[in-house]
Amino acid sequence: MITVRNLEFSYKKGDKTIDDLTFHVPHGSIYGFLGANGSGKTTTIRLMLGLCRAESGEIMIGGEQINRQSVEAFRKIGALIENPSIYGHLTGKENLQLHTLYYGLDRRQIMNALSMVGLRYVAEKKAGRYSLGMKQRLGLALCLLHNPSLLILDEPLNGLDPQGIAEIRALLLQMQREEGKTIFISSHLLSEIENTCDAICIIDKGKMLFSGKIEALRDSVIRKRVYKITSDRPEEAMQLIQPLVTSKITKDGNGCLIYIEDKEIIPDIISRLTEKNIRIYEVTGIENNLEELYLKLTNRL
Repeated sequence: MITVRNLEFSYKKGDKTIDDLTFHVPHGSIYGFLGANGSGKTTTIRLMLGLCRAESGEIMIGGEQINRQSVEAFRKIGALIENPSIYGHLTGKENLQLHTLYYGLDRRQIMNALSMVGLRYVAEKKAGRYSLGMKQRLGLALCLLHNPSLLILDEPLNGLDPQGIAEIRALLLQMQREEGKTIFISSHLLSEIENTCDAICIIDKGKMLFSGKIEALRDSVIRKRVYKITSDRPEEAMQLIQPLVTSKITKDGNGCLIYIEDKEIIPDIISRLTEKNIRIYEVTGIENNLEELYLKLTNRL
């Protein structure tokens, strides 16, 4: 759906904000775009939407190369960049009415869009009196009003409480699964990215550090996986396992933690323990979460 190839951009000469950036967003996926403040995330999104002009490289959306004249391509996109562009003196409903004029839409779509983001009950309230989270929801409603096939969302969960985050997460997943929408999402909430996205791109100082599935990131960053083996005689189990592995084994409650590169050794470990009549209650893989992987990749851990 989106292909960014060898993209470069600078706000001032000799200081590249985006440096040879390349990634691909599959059609119908939810794709996470990650990076620290100042890494170039929002600039990349602006380039994707034709709000800035790249120095070199190309951006393809739906097979069409993007530039400022790509009007038809932009009609298929719903975008939310940083803070929503809303009129505080107008009600939520009136803000959406303006957009129906821009796009030539039926006004009957307005209440449906407000319902989708949970704002139908404040449709007649001035948007200037909305909370930050409500304004963010209204911005999302504006994105959805013309039923785009692609959503580009920059920090869409900003200002939402836990219930609001869960509701928006459920909405994004529903739109992907039931409507086949492609969703490109930038967020600092790495746990939400991990729970929602099919694949991710991590950038730092305008450069791509990783692009692909989270499991592939885990494989590339973490050489040894951690497994916890819970048994009735953990100390004896540790002694029996140690000759089979090259790394240190540590005790953890009524189990032990082993660090291994190849999970194929797990059946051998289980066989060794059962031969000695040690009762195994559980073998659990302990995986690093996305936040830990991100910090390791960017050398911040």
